[in-house]
Amino acid sequence: MKRTLLVFSFAFLIVTTQAQVTDTAVIIAADTVSSPPFDRDDYSRDRLIFNVHWDGWLNADDSMGVKGLSSGVGLHFYYDIPLGGDNFSFAIGAGFSWSNYYNDSYFIYDTITLVKPFPDSIGVNKNKFVISYVEVPVEFRFRTNENKNGKRFKLAAGFKGGYVISDHVKYVGEDWRNMTADPDDEIKYKEYRIPFVNRLHYGPTFRIGYDKVNLEAYYGLSTIFEEGKGPSGTPITIGISINPF
Repeated sequence: MKRTLLVFSFAFLIVTTQAQVTDTAVIIAADTVSSPPFDRDDYSRDRLIFNVHWDGWLNADDSMGVKGLSSGVGLHFYYDIPLGGDNFSFAIGAGFSWSNYYNDSYFIYDTITLVKPFPDSIGVNKNKFVISYVEVPVEFRFRTNENKNGKRFKLAAGFKGGYVISDHVKYVGEDWRNMTADPDDEIKYKEYRIPFVNRLHYGPTFRIGYDKVNLEAYYGLSTIFEEGKGPSGTPITIGISINPF
């Protein structure tokens, strides 16, 4: 009888100990699920930025006749690196931008690229000079703490450089090259690789916004054409950007 009681007591002790260990493991697992370790990447923002912008041509030749409704788009991907907290970060990215300069002139090619206005007698429906860039931007970012709605005010200042991957003129209208042509005959053409376009562009950038919508600007420090070999002037863009991620 004593031996049976001893065995029963020993078995009860083992079961009780195992139950306590299991309960402890469950509590630890629950704490782990409810309180995950802090992930620095959780507060990274603005990985993808899409923008629509107005394109200006500063100090352009008067004969260019650049129109005020020139516009373009851009798409950039960023890697955001927090700088010791939730508010400051550094970002480096890569992407593309397209600039469209609507104007009332055409190019003449010689030892340099010259620009001439269309004759008044020619009906022009569309004439634009298009440049496409691949770009590498870098920027320092500041974000306020989240408000009660989980939103933030944002500020970013940086610099970007780009390389021209495509440039062309697109024209729609009367045949200005053949003055004897029927004015009712509309022509359309594209002319690629305009001589002496500056292959590099670079300059400072600025962006300010709230949550996913921002105002941004870029000021070109490089000329659109090579210095002394084409129309004068530098680019400037002002636009609206959206950062969904």
